[in-house]
Formats: sequence, structure tokens, C-alpha cells
Amino acid sequence: MKKNKIYLLAAGLLFSLSGCNDYLDKLPDNRTTLDSPEAVTELLVSAYPNAIYHQFTETMSDLVGDKVEGPYVYDVPENRDAYLWNDHTTEDQDTPTYYWANCYEAIAHANQALDAINKAGNPEDYTAQKGEALICRAYSHFMLVNLFSKHYNPTTASSDMGIPYIEEPETVVFADYERGTVQQVYEKIERDLVEGLTLIRDDAYSVAAYHFTKDAANAFASRFYLYKGEWDKVIEHADKVLTGDPALMLRDWNGTYQSMSRGEIMAKMVSSTEKANLLLCSSNTVWARGYYIWRFSLVSEIKDKLFPGTWGTDPFGFAYRPSDAGYDSNHHIPKFDEYFKKAGGVNANIGYPMMMCPLFVAEEVLLNRAEAYAMNNDFGKAFEDLKSFHTKRTGNGAAPDITVDYINNIYTDTDLPYYEETYNAEAFYPIEGDEVNVIRFVLDLRKREFIHEGLRWFDIRRFNMEVVHMYEGSEMVLTKNDLRRVIQLPRQAIANGLPANPR
Repeated sequence: MKKNKIYLLAAGLLFSLSGCNDYLDKLPDNRTTLDSPEAVTELLVSAYPNAIYHQFTETMSDLVGDKVEGPYVYDVPENRDAYLWNDHTTEDQDTPTYYWANCYEAIAHANQALDAINKAGNPEDYTAQKGEALICRAYSHFMLVNLFSKHYNPTTASSDMGIPYIEEPETVVFADYERGTVQQVYEKIERDLVEGLTLIRDDAYSVAAYHFTKDAANAFASRFYLYKGEWDKVIEHADKVLTGDPALMLRDWNGTYQSMSRGEIMAKMVSSTEKANLLLCSSNTVWARGYYIWRFSLVSEIKDKLFPGTWGTDPFGFAYRPSDAGYDSNHHIPKFDEYFKKAGGVNANIGYPMMMCPLFVAEEVLLNRAEAYAMNNDFGKAFEDLKSFHTKRTGNGAAPDITVDYINNIYTDTDLPYYEETYNAEAFYPIEGDEVNVIRFVLDLRKREFIHEGLRWFDIRRFNMEVVHMYEGSEMVLTKNDLRRVIQLPRQAIANGLPANPR
């Protein structure tokens, strides 16, 4: 594999909130103070990306349309680029370049912590911190490889271009890095994840919801192995999270959420006291204000298909409470709220728009396990998980009698509002017979549950689905083999030596 000498800070950190010169100036001083577990713990707060992928992955998916115009409908370049599957022209918040930069900055902090631990005279006192640093490093690399490289495919992963996996502290401006392969990146992610899981301790955190606890790390592992197609390991790690009755860990959409106002729901969705939230992360983003007012977002046609007007025991008639925030075109499920982080002290009048974001939730773990059971042809256990999911979303709290026949009927009854005529999933792992509609059912639950959160894009990639967008009266299709399914690397990273993704 060709090595490329790149200006790493330009490739990774140039567009972050702190400039590269400031970062280099501060790095040696910060390292000299990392002389206690408490100091390393404080540093690891910065080992989580201060950015989210939601805007561009959601907008590239099949969950949005073109509003064209309307009251409080805004056309912004980052939203338009994502909808048209263009290589992004901006580098601001909520763009791939911004996310790339913040992931590599988070990785740099994780590596700085690991370096300090390795040099400590008493490394056994830093066990929990080492575990968190390893899992943080694995997470940022995992998200990067699943955005800027092809999806993991065991037949091509050893030749598909990956992303640089950075394992050493950044102490020089110029360094030799290579993209490696998807296989190599996945192997390193798994190495860090497996070791980190043996080390982290929940009692090391003052507010556990903001860190990789055992549950959050196992949730991450369930997603990692789901994307890799190792179903038994998905189940193994999900089992460690979903002990007892899984329904008790889910958001109470058909209970307490029904009596809440829109604002109360948004606050509860990102609360550290919400038991469904396994990992929360504060991010610099305008997604909380943009996800329902930007031009390319949830439109009426898609909303009506996803969320029928009444909710009861129908398979998708859930109690999600769609809102329009007072304007007919601004359809959304209330999920996020913005807060303002002041710069320069409490009396400052400038700062950053921020949003608290759930990165891992119990619902994802449950649906990951249901899919893994279905892939193993263990439909009985898959249906048990799906019934648990439904008990917190149907009108009377009673899940329908989910069977193969029940699911098959959903996709043959053309009178149902959620019926879709075609289904174009095609994964590298074989899906046949009754598996087809069972997996389809799980994916349809996922796209409703995680709407506005950007996760649908990863399902589209791993099942190689086509996406159709309507734009100015024309139909645009992102085909199964379209090279734009892999996001282009930031222009500065390419300019400084990293090979670009093919176009």
C-alpha cells in the first residue's frame, strides 16, 4: 500500500474549532499536566467528536424530499449538497469535512491520553481511562471508515481503501500516513474495542451517560458486528445490554411521552436520566434548528407513509407524535433542541450552537439483536424482540402477534398506507426465503425509529439499496454501484497526499 506524507493537521484538524497552530502550541503543555488519572479523565472528555453526521447522512437517504418552498423553509448549501449527492462545497458545521476534522481531533486526544498512561509510573491506576481512550479511538475510526470508505464486504475489504488509523500522538506537523484497507481498519477497531471492553469501569464516571460505559461500549460492539455481518457476536454483546425485560429500557412513547409537550419531549429525548440513552455527546451543530426547516427534509408524502394518522396495533402505527411546529411544511418528530455555548465567559454575547445527541440507545441494540436473530433464522427470538419494541409504541401497549405470515401480509396488502411496491435491498450476505420480509420489517422499524438521526444511510449502504430523490421535477437515482455512495475525502486531505475516492 502506497504511503503518503500528509499534513495531518490540515487533513484532520484544520477545520476544527481550534486552529492547527494553537493545537501544536498547546499540545506539549497539556501533556506535561497529565500526571494523574483525574487529569487523563478530564482530557478524555475531548475524545468524543464535537460534531455529528446527522445532516448529511439523513439528507442523502430515502427519508427526505424537496419541499421547494414554504414558510420558514431554508435552502442552505450543506443541505443541498447532501440531497444532490454532490461532493460538498462547504466545510462548516454539519458537513463531512467538519465531521472528519472533529473525529481526528477526538482521536488525537485519545492517543494523547494513551501516551500519558503508557508513560505513567503506575499504569495500573489508569485502567479505566485506558479502556475509555481505546473505545473512543475505535469509535471515531469506525464512523470515519463507514462514511469515507466502502461498506465492509468480506470479499473486497482487503482491497477497498480505508482511512488513516492513527495510533500515536501527533507531535510533528508532517508524518507518514496511509489509507490502508477497510479490512485493516476494521481489524484495528476490533482490537481496540475488545481490549477497551475489558478495562472500562462505570464507577469511574460522575455522569455515566456522557461516557462509554459497559452498556454503551457493548451497544457499539453490537453495531460493529452488525455492520461486519457476525450475527452471533451481535447477539452476545446485545445480551450484555438488554438484561431482564428489554421493554423496560425503551423510550415510553405510548406512556409518559404522550402527556408531554413538544418541548418536554425534546428535552427528555436527550436527557441523561432517560434510561434508553446509553451514550450522549454534546456537539457543535445547527441540526436542532435545521432538521425540519431546511428545504431538503421530511416532506408530507414520506411522512404520511412512515407515520399513519392513527396509532394502535398496526405494525407502523406508532405513538411518535409527528409535529409541524406551527407550519404545514415543517414535519418532524420532536427529538433535538439547541442550546448556546458562550465563548469568552458568562457575559459573552457570542458562542456556538450546540446540541446534546444520543449516539447509542437501547432501541438500536434491540433491533440489532432482532436482525441478527433473523439472519440466523431464529425467527422465534427475533419476534420476541420485535414484540418488546412494539409494547412501547402501540396504542394499547399490546404488541401484535408477530409471525412470518403477519409480516408477509404487510408487504403484499397494497391497501396498507406503508406498503411499498419494490424493495431493492441486496447485501453481501445471502438473504432468502422468509428472511427477506423479516429483515425488511426490521429495517422499516429502524428507519422510523431513527428518523432525523442519520442511521438510515448506513442501512442503505450495507444493504446496497437504491435511493430516489425528486428535484425540480426530475427523478434522480443513486444506483447500487454509484461511486457517490462513498463520501469524498476533504479537499485539504487530498491536496496533502491522501488518495481521493473514485468518482
